[in-house]
Amino acid sequence: MSLELKAGPTSLERLETAIGRMEQKHGFSRVHRSSDVFPSGLVALLLTDDPQRNLEVLDACVILPEALKPLGDSIARCVAGAELAAELLARYGVARAPAVVFLRDGEFVGVLQGIRDWSEYQAEVARLLNGPAQPKPIGIPVRAATSQGACA
Repeated sequence: MSLELKAGPTSLERLETAIGRMEQKHGFSRVHRSSDVFPSGLVALLLTDDPQRNLEVLDACVILPEALKPLGDSIARCVAGAELAAELLARYGVARAPAVVFLRDGEFVGVLQGIRDWSEYQAEVARLLNGPAQPKPIGIPVRAATSQGACA
């Protein structure tokens, strides 16, 4: 009898699986390019990165959908894979992934970085979504699309 050793999934493969689950089970739209157009209304954009650099990225892929559940369809859900991480992190002035950027009609509302205690996470999401738009971070301007739709 011979035993075949097989490597497990890479960190990027695990991230792709998590993003696929977010799309299929939780209605997230994948950002495929660094676009400046997002759906109008409220948007939560999860910025990921290679989980090998930061394991919290995979946690965020599980926690964010649960934190957004009470909001129903009142918020568009977007996720950016590791291939866009560096550019989008820089655009929104975020030091590291995971981070959730909140937009309202294309206006920057705020950002939630890292993983937090569940109650703190929910309170911060509510504060950001109910608060006023913030000055845009230094970077590429963001526009809202004219209708609700998928993330570009």
